[in-house]
Parts: sequence; structure tokens; C-alpha cells
Amino acid sequence: MRRSRQKGRSHRTSEGSSSSSPAASESSPSAKVYLPFGLDINTNLGEGFGRYRIDGEADVLPYVTSANIACGAHAGDPVLIEEALEMVRYYGLSLGAHIGYPDLAGFGRREIHLTTAELRASVLYQLGALSGMARTLGFEITQVRPHGYLYRQMSQDIRVATIVAKAIHEIDPWLVLIGPATSCILTAGERAGIRVAMEAWVDRTYDAKGHLLPHTHSRAIIKNPNEILKQARNLIYKRQVVANDGTIVKLDFQTIHLHAGMTDAENVAEEVRRLLPNACSLTSEPYSVEQDSQSPELAFS
Repeated sequence: MRRSRQKGRSHRTSEGSSSSSPAASESSPSAKVYLPFGLDINTNLGEGFGRYRIDGEADVLPYVTSANIACGAHAGDPVLIEEALEMVRYYGLSLGAHIGYPDLAGFGRREIHLTTAELRASVLYQLGALSGMARTLGFEITQVRPHGYLYRQMSQDIRVATIVAKAIHEIDPWLVLIGPATSCILTAGERAGIRVAMEAWVDRTYDAKGHLLPHTHSRAIIKNPNEILKQARNLIYKRQVVANDGTIVKLDFQTIHLHAGMTDAENVAEEVRRLLPNACSLTSEPYSVEQDSQSPELAFS
């Protein structure tokens, strides 16, 4: 299945989309994406560099609905990006930008703190690179997904989450921000005027507050494929996970993340897709927050 050349977003109008979207007509605006059915299933792609490649990245592609390509900060390079774009186009997936801190040596997982100007510029640079290359193949970015320490930071630091969300809006207000299922991500989307898709993981352990355990934690990764699928079923059928202390945690999410590094990744991905026969990809749409006299800080043009 190949995606044909898309009509540029400059030809669309925010008013037209807002009036046709059921989510946009709600009395209380929310940045959360509207999915008519099912859930999105996303994966990462192109997370190597130079001669280094991630084995098995392509194995999960037949079972996902969107793929996020590393943009050259935590991983990726021009050749890898182009190869990944060809795969995304071949499978007809929604295209995502996988952004991170400029940290090739640490794979974007080391603790890094940038100024507002540095972080904004880094996000603009990464999105601009992927967007430009995608357009040569006739399609556009739909979503943006942070990586590593930036992902974790955005789940708890509203300042960082808002800087990233506003930078995304500068590039294209139609883009969807994928992030951890926390209030920070939703609030950042509302402040910036972009849509948000909150995400759940099938192979990562959560704490009692619904946050992912850091990679340094001994129980951060679920390695048994049966346990991974058990968590997937809990997420899909009950919208909940069992935290590391045994607490049942409810999660509000619109996309599930799968990746090539999972144990038995291809078989797990196939089973997750079987559990979600009506999986649907994210679609880009504009979003603006109405002026609220009680929350003036949320109003942006």
C-alpha cells in the first residue's frame, strides 16, 4: 500500500476542519485528538547512525499504523531518514518525527537541560529536516513524538512540554504531539494550540502515579513476552495497568507504542494488532483554544 501525494496543508482552513470534527464542537475545548474508532499503534524508525542500524525495525511495520523517524539529534542521519521515509511510504503509515535532545553518544537518554531558545531551535531544526525530506517523496509529517530524557521530562515539567509544543505549532499547527498519558502533555497542547495523542506502553512498567519507571530502574522494562501481552490486554480492554507496587492505574490514551527492541517484537506486534482489528492512524488537524477569562494563560492566537 503506497500513499499518494498529499494536498498541502496550506490549502486547508482551520475553520473547515473545526466545524467538521466532533471533538471541536464540544463545549469544553480539549487538545486531545479525536479518533472515530480504535487506537493508533506507533513505532520508532531509523534510530541508527552511520553504519549502525537497529535490527528488526522493519519487522513491526506491517502491524502498526504510524511510524516516527529519528531526526538526527538522538539518532538518525540523512541516509537513514530517506530509507525510513521509503518504508513509511511503502506501508502507507502516518509519518511522525521522533525528536530528542542532541545526544548521539547517549542515545538521548542522558539528563540534559537546554535554555528555552536552545530547546526551541533544536525542535525546529529536527522537524524542518524531516519535513523537507518527506516533501520530496510527496507526503507530510502527521505527528511528533519526543524521545528518551525529553519524553520523560515532558511528562512532569510543564515548562519544557510547553516549549516543545509551541515550537511544533510554529512549524505546523496541524501536527499532533504524542506524549506520555499525563496532564502536562494535555495542558501543553492546550497552551500551544495543537492536538495531543496520549500514549501507553506495553513493555514498560508504570509507577502508582501513572509515570513510566526510568530506564535506570531494575524493573523498568517488561522482558517476558507473556507479561507484555498481558499488559497489552489490560490496556486495550480495561484502559489500565498494574503499577510496580501492585496499584491499578487507569490511563487515558489514544495511541499504543511498540518498538523493535521488545522481546519477541514481531510476534508481540502481530498479537497487539490482532487485539485491535480497528486500529486507525492519527490524522493532522488544526486546533485553537478559545479565550477563557478564568485561564488567560491558555489563550493563544
